[in-house]
Amino acid sequence: MKQTSKSKRRSRQSDKPSKVRQPEVLNGDESAEAEPIDRLLSSSLRLWEVEREIIEERQDARKSKDKEV
Repeated sequence: MKQTSKSKRRSRQSDKPSKVRQPEVLNGDESAEAEPIDRLLSSSLRLWEVEREIIEERQDARKSKDKEV
């Protein structure tokens, strides 16, 4: 049976809407600049999440290996 990572469990548990402040409406010029920044931020957050999951998996593997010894 494959274990679900903590981050996926957390995202499933949080069904209620978060209290994150909505971004302000931007003017036409600012909107064109904000879109690439939003994509970059989103991409960076996804990369960070993947790296965090890899670290957690390695820690879990190390713990289970230590228990076997």
